[in-house]
Amino acid sequence: MPLESEEKKFLTREESERIGRQTNAGFARVERTEIEEGAQEIPTAPVGQELTEEEIRRRVGSGNFEFAKDDPQSGSINS
Repeated sequence: MPLESEEKKFLTREESERIGRQTNAGFARVERTEIEEGAQEIPTAPVGQELTEEEIRRRVGSGNFEFAKDDPQSGSINS
């Protein structure tokens, strides 16, 4: 907790801008270090393929699959 007799020191606009530019340059050096040649920034195609009922049944188990398929309760909005 600063004492009342201590003065608050503020950066000048030039100092703030210089620090901001240095910070941004530091982030830019470490961001996106591995990008495949020809890669797009935002994927426009589906990332994975849609699962078949057989694949879902195999992953969750036959009993769980049948129970969830016949469950009359609606799923959570956040699911």
